[in-house]
Amino acid sequence: MIGAALRHWRDEVGDVTALGAVRVALGLMLLHGAVRAARELSAGYFGDVFHWSMLPEALVPSRAVYTVLVAALGLLAVLVVAGLRSREAMLASALLGTYLLSCDRLQFHHNRWALLCMALLVSLSPCDRTFRIGGASAPAVGPLWPVRLAQLQVSIVYLASGGSKLFDADWRGGQVLLERFHLYASQAIDAGVPAGILAWLSHPDVTGALAKLAIGTELLLALGLWLRRTRWIALALGMIFHGIIEVTARVEGFSWLMLASYGLFFLPELGALRARFGRHGGPPVK
Repeated sequence: MIGAALRHWRDEVGDVTALGAVRVALGLMLLHGAVRAARELSAGYFGDVFHWSMLPEALVPSRAVYTVLVAALGLLAVLVVAGLRSREAMLASALLGTYLLSCDRLQFHHNRWALLCMALLVSLSPCDRTFRIGGASAPAVGPLWPVRLAQLQVSIVYLASGGSKLFDADWRGGQVLLERFHLYASQAIDAGVPAGILAWLSHPDVTGALAKLAIGTELLLALGLWLRRTRWIALALGMIFHGIIEVTARVEGFSWLMLASYGLFFLPELGALRARFGRHGGPPVK
């Protein structure tokens, strides 16, 4: 029985149209990361000051080599977005990005690592068959086992985040959210959130309730995206959840990464739309 399940997982195929869009979104985020690294380099090379390498110091690149590597990250990201040797470019971006993060622990952030992990997993999938520049799109049917791994990665992120908060008394009680509202109130106001709403949200009883709601949301998303009956509800809930995060905290591209990853769960729905309306949006060709 286990062997049959493994063979089904290995041999499962399906519509992979959405993978092209996910690839483009990941490529744009990788490009943003390369631009950020270039800006940080213009302000000073991390290797010239205090840094915390997880590798032997001899493996930390010089400023000149690091400059070339950052430029390479930008070029690879452009190839990913364009769909030109995009799987190879995405794999190289994930490996090179992991190496550079290992050269300085101070630059490590969970959202950056999550992006690299997702890029690695999506690079194993047929994500280069659609949404590419030049040439006709390839048949949008392919193996789904890499997609399942990427979906599992999304659930692990939500489960780890929600689970860690659940067992943290300060998070569960709302103290962490209260401090976050105090720290990022000005950012939220600049984003258009009324000051009166922020004042109400900053009440301890409210933050306590919101903390429990946030924990429940993350745990629900870890499972809800997998089930067809709850997938659209989870999508709407996730969009609201990450929208609130974007205006109340600084998490770099984490919210955009998770929202882009939702496309991995809607492959069956997109496949049904293609079957109904045809590849170009009209009635199926007979």
